[in-house]
Amino acid sequence: MADNSQSISYLKKDSIAALTVKTILENDALNAKYDVQLYRFGSQIDQNPLLSFEDAQTNITKNIQDFESIYDTQLAPVVLITDGNQTFGTDYQFASKQFKQVVFPLILGDSIYQSDLKIQTINVNSYTSLNSKFPVEIIASYSGTSAVESKLEIRSGKRLVYQEKVQFSAEKNSIIRTPMLKSSKVGVQQYDVSLTPIKNEKNTANNLKSFAIETIDEYTKIALVSAITHPDLGALKGAIETNKQRLVSLYSPKAYLESEALYGLVILYQPNQEFNAIFKRIENKKLNSFIIGGTQTQWGYLNSIQSNFNQEVTGQNEEYQGMINSSFNNFSISDFSFKGYPPLASEFGSTAINVPHETLVFKSINGTATQQPLWFTYDYNLGRSAVLLAENLWKWRMHSYREHQNFETFDAFISKLIQYLTLKNQNKQLLVHYEPIYDGSQPLEIKAQFFNKNYEPTSNETIRVSFKNKLSDDRFEFPMIANANGYRLNLNTLEPGSYSFEVKVNGGTHRTIGELDILNFNIEHQFINANTSHLEQLAYNTNGTAYFDTQLEDLILTLISDNRFSSIQKIIKKTVPLIALKLGLLVLLISLAIEWFIRKYNGFI
Repeated sequence: MADNSQSISYLKKDSIAALTVKTILENDALNAKYDVQLYRFGSQIDQNPLLSFEDAQTNITKNIQDFESIYDTQLAPVVLITDGNQTFGTDYQFASKQFKQVVFPLILGDSIYQSDLKIQTINVNSYTSLNSKFPVEIIASYSGTSAVESKLEIRSGKRLVYQEKVQFSAEKNSIIRTPMLKSSKVGVQQYDVSLTPIKNEKNTANNLKSFAIETIDEYTKIALVSAITHPDLGALKGAIETNKQRLVSLYSPKAYLESEALYGLVILYQPNQEFNAIFKRIENKKLNSFIIGGTQTQWGYLNSIQSNFNQEVTGQNEEYQGMINSSFNNFSISDFSFKGYPPLASEFGSTAINVPHETLVFKSINGTATQQPLWFTYDYNLGRSAVLLAENLWKWRMHSYREHQNFETFDAFISKLIQYLTLKNQNKQLLVHYEPIYDGSQPLEIKAQFFNKNYEPTSNETIRVSFKNKLSDDRFEFPMIANANGYRLNLNTLEPGSYSFEVKVNGGTHRTIGELDILNFNIEHQFINANTSHLEQLAYNTNGTAYFDTQLEDLILTLISDNRFSSIQKIIKKTVPLIALKLGLLVLLISLAIEWFIRKYNGFI
């Protein structure tokens, strides 16, 4: 089995590998004892006799397993000609404990390790918010015996955004760093992480690795509309604007209607009849809303202007404490509890909710929980709404400060609610999954799912993806292939570069756009040394012996003299037609008869 991957040529062992294969195939003594078969492998095995060293991936474990399935009932020792560098799949060092055939690794390399630095892994979230900081986990390694120093640098384009000196040694051969970077531009941003080369480092291709993160502009304008003055207005504005990406504008009902600004969320504080046109605008434009009631709310009017909920009107006020609903699922509230918080004032009476909803906070009276909602959320059409049936939230914010000497707990709770309310409930039928950067460490493909109107997955649609190379303006279009999990498109035909793309269903009934970068990255070029230790362990686990490429003659002698492998027994079978046998018997009988008559005639019988 000969390694046909690009790492062989990159390590300049391709000519040695080819000569080794030729020597084994042409050795008379080996061919006298064995039926020698050549398999080449990379991501999979085949019996093509031409070694091209062009495979972009290597899976040694799967290739040996596939080989063993071919020779399942036969004794077939394996000469594994490889550098031992595997790019994906189960580690053969451990999987080899289950191998049945004896493996003799012929190591294309030597036992002397070249000093080498490598960026092993980069872990980062896919998204971040504009002007916020996000962590990047960087894992780097070192192969060598002496202590060395390098610089860990992160660049965004030509701009240096992070730099740190790092030290390695034989004992301290790996580091983990988690710098915090600031996002300053909306969209997908590419960052390059690098280690400056050390002295005499031959392979610097693995000193560089890139990642991408998409920065989302969460800057949201929120209208807070009230016909009265109340301390809650200042408390809400302060809590919401703790997130610097949110701006709250205070309006009277008339001023809001006169404003031409666009708002993602409208907060209606204690609505009355002045809010008539505001409710109509919310319905027509399908805006998200947050309704807050209280002792000054005109509940009869509020019940008549909408049909989603109905508050019993008694004309009496009641104070309710809040009890968090641990079963609330719209967003995480596990870190919050309102136990011990001051009560909020509202209309006394029961509340009927006429739409599917989630209760966020239940009413509690003197510590006794009720099943009546105090605060709840619901979805409608393409919008979302929250309803708080009580006033005096400012007391909760002050209580949070007394408990923790800051407003963070209360403000974080409000922030989660606002985040939920500022997202559109879009129920998208077309979902597209892709990586913003393809660096060779993941499958080069785009996946998609399409849902019918009942939001059931379907694979009967025609989905095509069109690409545009942002540098050359070249355009390409490909169909996506349906499979059991949705749709898939392999991008191996695209050259490295930056692309914008559009995914269209049935000619454009549904569509989505995106951008991606394909880096000129070769994972087979990340290795500078043969993986000697893994190959020696492979030999040990399979009762074989590992040899270096300079020990080919020793390997051949071992294979010839090893008594565990019996020689091939060659049997030659000759098939003679039955008619030829009958003719011979007839001639023999005639000859014997003639001889008998001659002897009888001459008196010898």
